[in-house]
Amino acid sequence: MGTRFASSLHRFRANRSGSPALEFAFVAPLFLLVLFSIFELGRALYDKNRIAAASSVGSRTLVLDSAATDTDIQNAVKAALSNYDVTKLTITLTTEAIAGQNFKKIVVSYDHVLIVNFGSYFSTFTLVSTRYAPLT
Repeated sequence: MGTRFASSLHRFRANRSGSPALEFAFVAPLFLLVLFSIFELGRALYDKNRIAAASSVGSRTLVLDSAATDTDIQNAVKAALSNYDVTKLTITLTTEAIAGQNFKKIVVSYDHVLIVNFGSYFSTFTLVSTRYAPLT
């Protein structure tokens, strides 16, 4: 009986027919994690670029029209981000003095939600863009 068990064990260890499937099972999760991370990074960089452009639109609105109100600036930023969820968008306008010159500080922040949920601790992060427009 012992030789029969040893013979079966030897045949089992010598059989390599399932090794590619086993190797794939080890490598596939890591490959998919890297692949989806690249997609998410691309989306985040795209959104960061759009938010920076929208804050520039707000700054440009004030530079072109010195009588523009805070509401006008906020509407211009929201119009530049018309495809985005406005509930995740925050526009903060403050006045700051830098080297004796007054500037309007335009801060646009957006809560970027990941499509692929990487866990409860990392499913969203905030993208922020700041621009300054001189006040005359």
